[in-house]
Amino acid sequence: MSTHSSQRSATPSLLALVTTIVNFPSPEHATSTEYDELRQHLATHCTLSHFALLGYTRSGLKWIYEFGLNDSLKEQLKADPERMLDLLGHLKEEAGWCQQSVSNGPVIRLLAKTTPSEQPTLNLLLECLANRMSEAQTDAQIGQDLSPLAQRQPDWQQKMESLNRVMRLANSLPSQAFYAQLDAASQFVLGACDFILLQLEEYHGRTLYPEHTELGEAVLQSLCHTTHTMETERHGRFWISHPLRLQHHYFAHLLLSLPHAPGPDERLLIDFLRGQLTMVMELQRIREQLAELRSLESIDLRLHQLRQANLRLQKQLKRHQELERKLQFDALHDPLTMLPNRAFLMNRLDQAMKHYHRHRSPGFTLIFIDVDHFKEINDTLGHKVGDLLLKEIAVRLSSCVRQNDLVARLGGDEFVIYLDASTDNSTISPVLSRILERHAAPFRLLGNELQVQLSMGVATVTEHTSDVSQLLHQADLAMYQAKRSGRNRIVIYSEACQDRDWLSPELELAKALEERRILPYFQPVIRLSDGQLAGLEVMARWLTQEGILKDAFDFIPLAEQCGLILELDRLILRHTCQQLQNWLAQLGGNSIKVSLNLSGKHLASQELVDKLLTIITESGVPIGNLVFEFNERELSRLDTDTLTILHELRAHGLQICLDDFGTGFSSLNALFHYPVDYIKVDDSFTHRMLQSPKDLALIRAMRDISQDLGFRLIVEGIETKLEYQKLLELGCEQGQGRFIAPPMPGIDIPPLLGRNITVQG
Repeated sequence: MSTHSSQRSATPSLLALVTTIVNFPSPEHATSTEYDELRQHLATHCTLSHFALLGYTRSGLKWIYEFGLNDSLKEQLKADPERMLDLLGHLKEEAGWCQQSVSNGPVIRLLAKTTPSEQPTLNLLLECLANRMSEAQTDAQIGQDLSPLAQRQPDWQQKMESLNRVMRLANSLPSQAFYAQLDAASQFVLGACDFILLQLEEYHGRTLYPEHTELGEAVLQSLCHTTHTMETERHGRFWISHPLRLQHHYFAHLLLSLPHAPGPDERLLIDFLRGQLTMVMELQRIREQLAELRSLESIDLRLHQLRQANLRLQKQLKRHQELERKLQFDALHDPLTMLPNRAFLMNRLDQAMKHYHRHRSPGFTLIFIDVDHFKEINDTLGHKVGDLLLKEIAVRLSSCVRQNDLVARLGGDEFVIYLDASTDNSTISPVLSRILERHAAPFRLLGNELQVQLSMGVATVTEHTSDVSQLLHQADLAMYQAKRSGRNRIVIYSEACQDRDWLSPELELAKALEERRILPYFQPVIRLSDGQLAGLEVMARWLTQEGILKDAFDFIPLAEQCGLILELDRLILRHTCQQLQNWLAQLGGNSIKVSLNLSGKHLASQELVDKLLTIITESGVPIGNLVFEFNERELSRLDTDTLTILHELRAHGLQICLDDFGTGFSSLNALFHYPVDYIKVDDSFTHRMLQSPKDLALIRAMRDISQDLGFRLIVEGIETKLEYQKLLELGCEQGQGRFIAPPMPGIDIPPLLGRNITVQG
C-alpha cells in the first residue's frame, strides 16, 4: 500500500492525535487536561461516549482517567479491584465496547465505547494508542530532554524545535513539499549533504524523494539493509540508512549523508528524525485504513453521491445544450423583436434562389417595409416607446404571413417579408391587404396612441434576377420610390423605380464614409448623486445627402452586414480624437472620459488593434482619456486570443467597458474572464425594472457585484423621472439616458465640461 499522496489530508485532527500520543507524559505526571485533549482528538474520528485508562498507582489499581463511566464500574473497582479485569472481559462488543491491553508500565488497559458501526475505527485507533503507550512507558519520552546537552546548549533545543515545526506541517503540505522542508531542516540541524527516501521493493527500489538524484537506484540500494541500520563511508561522505518500520509495517528507508561520522548528539537527532518521520508515515497508513473502512460502510452513500453527480452532469449537459441553442438563436435573430435578422434572411434567400435557378419554380417575392416618421416618434416619445412600437409591428407583421413565409428585421425600422412560392397578384395581394388592414388600427403604448403608416416596396424574382442582393436591392428601390411619392403606399418594382442618381443603402453608406458624413454625437454620463459630468459616450450619426440625420440603429446592422463596420469605427475614432483634442485644450488641467462602442471584430487580430492605436497616437490625445466599449454578446463569440488583446489594450492605458451587460448568457463569468473597468447595464433592464421585481433585483445585484469587484457601474436608457429616482434610491453610481441629456453634437458639449448637469429628479 502506498503511503504517500500529493493531496492534502481530509482529517487534520489525526496528525494532532498522533502528536498528542507521541508527546504524552508518563501516567503519573499527566494532567486531566492532557487526558481530555487525548479524548477529544479520538472523538474527532468516531463517536466516543465512554473513555477510560485503567492502571496501577502507588495506592493500587484505579481509574487513571475516566470519562462517561457509569457508577457501577466505578464502585466495582473500589469494592473488588482483583475482579475488575474479569468484569471488563464481560463487556459486550456488540454494545460498542472496545478494549486494548497496554504493556510495560502503569497503564494496563484502555477502555472506550462507541456505536457498533464505528467499532472498527475505534479499535484501530486504540491499537495504535496502546502500542505507542507501551513504547512511551519503556523508552525515552519525546516530551522530555533527549540529551544532557539540551540543558547546557540551548541551540540543541532550537534544532529540536526546528524539526518539530516541520513535522507539524506534515498534514498540510503535499508530500514532496513536506520532504523538501525536512531536507532543509536536516541541513540546518545536522549539516546533512543528502536527504533521500527510498522504498525498497521486491526487485528494485523506488525513490520517493527527491525526484532526481545524482546516485542511481542501484547505488542507493547498496547503502541499505532490509531490516537493520547501515553506516558506511563512500565518495567522501558518511552515509546512514534507517529502515522506517512500525508494528511490522515497512514504509521506506531514510538515507542521510554527512561530511563526517555523527557524534552522540547528532545520532540522537537522527533517531528523533527517524522516529517522527516513521510516525508521519504510520499516520498516513492509519488514514488509508480508515478511508477503506469508511468506504465499506458508506457504499450506499457513495452510490447516492454518484447518482447525484450523474444528475448534475445531465443538468449541466442540458444547460450547455440550451446555451448552445441560445447562442445559435442570438446569432440569427434580432434581440429586440426576436424576428430573424439580416443574416438569417440572407441565408434563407440564398437557398430559395439556388432552388429557383435549378428548377425555375417556385418563385418568391420580397416586401421591403419602412415605418414612416419613426425617427420623429423616437425623438418625441423616447426610445422606450420606439422599441415597444417595433415589437408590436413585428407581432402584427408576423400575423399577416403564411407558415412558409418569413418576417425579418434588417435593423432600425426596416423589415423584409419573404413570400414563399408567390409570384403573382393572387398570392401577394392578400398579404399586402392584411398588412394594411392590421396597421390601420392605432397602437396604444405607455399611454400614447399612435397611428402608424408604412412605406412598402415589392419585388418578385424573375429569370433575369442574378442573385439575392439584386432582388433585395430592387425591393429597396421600390420602397424608396414609395417614400419619394409621399409615403404610406405600396410600390411594385419596375424599371421606373431606377434612378441613376440613386444608390443602394450599401453604396450610399460607403459613399458617406468616403465623404466623412458619419459623425460622432455625444451623450453625457453623469454621477447620479449630484449630476457631475462623469464622461461622454460616442453615438454615430449618418448625415444623408438629403440632410437627414440617421440614428446608429438605422445603419450599424447594415455596416456589419456589408463589411464596412471596421472602417466606420475607425472614422468615428478619428472624429472623436479631433473633438477631444479641442475640449482638452479648453479644460486646461481637467480631464474627461470619452467612450466609443466598437465592433468586437477589431479584436480578431493584432493588425486591426494596431490600426486603432495608431489613430490615437497620431491624434496626440492622451490614451487614458478613452474607453473602448465592447458588446458582451459579441465578446462571448470570440476566441481565447481576445483575452490577450484586451490585456494589451489596457497595458497601453486604455480602459475597457463591457456594454449591454446582462444580455448575454455568461454575464457573471464575463466579469471574471475579461479585464474590464466599467460595466454598462443594458437599457432593457432599466425600462422593465419598475414593473419587474426580477429586473430590479438584477440591477441591485449588479450594483453590489461592481462595488465588490471594483468596477464602475453605468446604467443606460434612463428615460423617465421615475427610473432616475429609483436608480438614485438604489445607490447606482453613474447613468445616462434621454431624461438626463440626449446625444448632442460636439459643439454643444463645452458648456457642460467640468460642471454639474441639472436633472429635474
